[in-house]
Amino acid sequence: MSEYVYNLLKKHHSVRKFKKEPISEAHIKQLVEAGQSASTSSYLQAYSIIGIDDPEIKEDLKEVSGQPYVVENGYLFVFVMDYYRHAIINEDSKQDMRTSFESAEGLLVGTIDATLVAQNIATTAEDMGYGIVYLGSLRNDVERVREVLGLPEHTFPLFGMALGIPGDDENGSPKPRLPFEHVFHANRYDSDKEHQSETLKAYDQTVSNYYRSRTNGERTETWSDQVANFMSAKQRLDMLEQLNKSGFIRK
Repeated sequence: MSEYVYNLLKKHHSVRKFKKEPISEAHIKQLVEAGQSASTSSYLQAYSIIGIDDPEIKEDLKEVSGQPYVVENGYLFVFVMDYYRHAIINEDSKQDMRTSFESAEGLLVGTIDATLVAQNIATTAEDMGYGIVYLGSLRNDVERVREVLGLPEHTFPLFGMALGIPGDDENGSPKPRLPFEHVFHANRYDSDKEHQSETLKAYDQTVSNYYRSRTNGERTETWSDQVANFMSAKQRLDMLEQLNKSGFIRK
């Protein structure tokens, strides 16, 4: 049995420095086709992919994200939860579908569909020799992104992906993930707090050692430190409002 895909996935890390070389249209088409081959709930295909190479649009999105690699890349994708086409179908249907695609379940289905597509694209891009980085930062100002991309009702920009040939000075490496035993539960969830806490302590030390070795001791924080710092800050508290404006969570 070949372990090519396994080894490819194990090498994944976010790339944030790209060469100024555009990705060919042929490769873009292949990437999107690979994405479309992902599983989709009930064949709904509740997503769209917006490909961006226009420098002005990239600059507009960079203002939202605050990340330079939104502009400095080979290509930019934005993944959109999309029920616009379903709403069009609904106009001519004898059945009312709005309860479905405006619901919390519809939100989950569309988000999962788009995420599966994106991961297919990410893996295919890395197989082609490109690097990628996901851009959740595009949700910093959803209303602005909707305006820049001309998104209609019943669509929602979930995240972006910058990709391209990694720069010569790109030196990222895979970060250590949580231990297998901590994320895999056989048959039933292991909620033993003492066991979970002990496992986390060991993992925190692993992460701290990772940062220490990569930064010559300048960074030593643990995974728990990062989680606490991130999740204690107020994060995009207007998200429900933006979802409502986009036509979601109405049921």
